[in-house]
Amino acid sequence: MPPPSSPAPRDLSRRNDHRVDLPVDAPVEVLVEVTDTVSLPYTTGLQRVTRELLARLPRQGSPAFRPVRWSTACDGYRDLTGEEARVLADPPERLPQTTRLAARLPGPAATAARRVLASTPVRSARSAVARNRERRVEADRHHLCLPDPDPTRTTVLLDLEAAWNDPVPRTELLPRERARGVRTAALVADVLPVLHPEWFDPQLLVDFGAFLDGHLANSELFLCISERTEADLVRVAADRGVTDLRTRVVPLGADLSPPNPTAADDRPQRFERVPERFLLQVGTLEPRKNQALALDVLDGIGANHPEVALVLVGKRGWHVDHLIRRVERHPALGRRLFWFEEVDDGALSWLYRQATICLTPAIYEGLGVPVMEALHAGTPVVCSTGGALGEAGGAAAEYVDPHDTRGWVRVVTSWLDDPQLLDQARRRAAAWRAPTWDDAATAVCDAVEEVFGR
Repeated sequence: MPPPSSPAPRDLSRRNDHRVDLPVDAPVEVLVEVTDTVSLPYTTGLQRVTRELLARLPRQGSPAFRPVRWSTACDGYRDLTGEEARVLADPPERLPQTTRLAARLPGPAATAARRVLASTPVRSARSAVARNRERRVEADRHHLCLPDPDPTRTTVLLDLEAAWNDPVPRTELLPRERARGVRTAALVADVLPVLHPEWFDPQLLVDFGAFLDGHLANSELFLCISERTEADLVRVAADRGVTDLRTRVVPLGADLSPPNPTAADDRPQRFERVPERFLLQVGTLEPRKNQALALDVLDGIGANHPEVALVLVGKRGWHVDHLIRRVERHPALGRRLFWFEEVDDGALSWLYRQATICLTPAIYEGLGVPVMEALHAGTPVVCSTGGALGEAGGAAAEYVDPHDTRGWVRVVTSWLDDPQLLDQARRRAAAWRAPTWDDAATAVCDAVEEVFGR
């Protein structure tokens, strides 16, 4: 069966323009969409970006950043409740309900169950139940509804998170907001659903397509997390007839700062069986992350380094049935191979610090924050040449083609065999300086002020 294709490109060259003439010193208020971030009990990469930035972006002055979420009672956005604000600052870390349910079943049954739960009829039924429940809860929250935009200031709606999961598609929402005088912007991590639709769930292709088309037709600012992502977005936009994008590259931070950090010598109980020396890969299990190559490396070094383990951290994604079976049936599982789906930031920080080598064999990345976080922890990194990973690791990381299994085994083995080589890699990591989340927040403020403040 041929891989699913992305939605056909649309001609978006005739963009709507609803700009309102305001004084040059009109204050700017930025409404930051966090519906997905405060609704889900787990953290994805974009949710981490949203949380880290909102912890640093100013709430007063101009521009001022105000987290908001969608409300059925308001038919628009409202302020967060106290509990939602706490979740935004210190999230829980639990698996998705569908993943928890599927995990109770044997391999093939789990895969079938996840497919049924993700099917359009079931998703629609679950969404209807959720909407009815939300309406009952939202009925008491009219006092949190945002007023109409103040005509004396500039109001901007900014999508930092994975807003393609939100209740109203951006192709419908953004024109309506622009007609009310709200200007719009988005952060773009990558456009891989367009470039490589074969890696993604068909429903995500539809949702992401609506998100991208909505912003291309209406938004005035695109914050890109790397130069590669910026170039990819410009190319995809041109294919859709949009050639006047206003883009800015925003450096993401490497300083992982969990609310409850784990001391360097305090091994979390759940990691008791992990050997002292281990390789670490962080990222959702999905085709482009290329965890299969990390397993090949584990198998390739086993004869000479049976004491070295591989730790995989990440929730299961889509199109990885074969990979999951390989992990669950691997003879070293529980001894030299470990897979953790639920890991909070404190435990993740401990893993980064204690890992012997961090691996990022992804076929393509919009940036590669795990590379930056590992280097920030002083841990040597071997990563692929895919996408923007060279921007993430700079001269501190070692690079190997993501399809060159022998090359990966050779580099990892050489570092494990030679303490001096491994120590040199550690020194490169320790000397490496990456942007911080404070730098990222400053870049966002500057871009918003430049585009919307004048």
